[in-house]
Amino acid sequence: MTNPCHCEDELLDALARGFVGPELETHLAACQACRELRLVAGALLDDRVHAAAEAALPSAGAMWWRLQVRRRHDAATAARRSLVFGQAATLLVALALLLAFFGSGVAGELRHLASTIRISTPMILVAVTSLLAAPIAGWVAIRQK
Repeated sequence: MTNPCHCEDELLDALARGFVGPELETHLAACQACRELRLVAGALLDDRVHAAAEAALPSAGAMWWRLQVRRRHDAATAARRSLVFGQAATLLVALALLLAFFGSGVAGELRHLASTIRISTPMILVAVTSLLAAPIAGWVAIRQK
């Protein structure tokens, strides 16, 4: 390939418009780089014109239907996003209230229960975790339907 020319941008603009003026034609006669650019870019631009002419446009009814489906999908997505945010906030508030009301008392009761029944602390933690995880797992299962 030859060295780039200062007229390449001007030549590309002229080719995109579809008209190369006499000044550029004179320059093309003398510049090998611009002749190569005209050959390659001209072929690419011709392909673009032919592809655009052959492209099939969908009917107005099909476009309207697609826009309606997309509008409904976007509205449903926005509503889902708001619901998930509200549910997460509600869950956090409920957990915070449970910890505030029963946090220190439950820990003491669990220790007392473990010493009375002689169940190990890890077993109690597994049981409590299962009791807390079951509703969350149910909520996730319902949300995925």
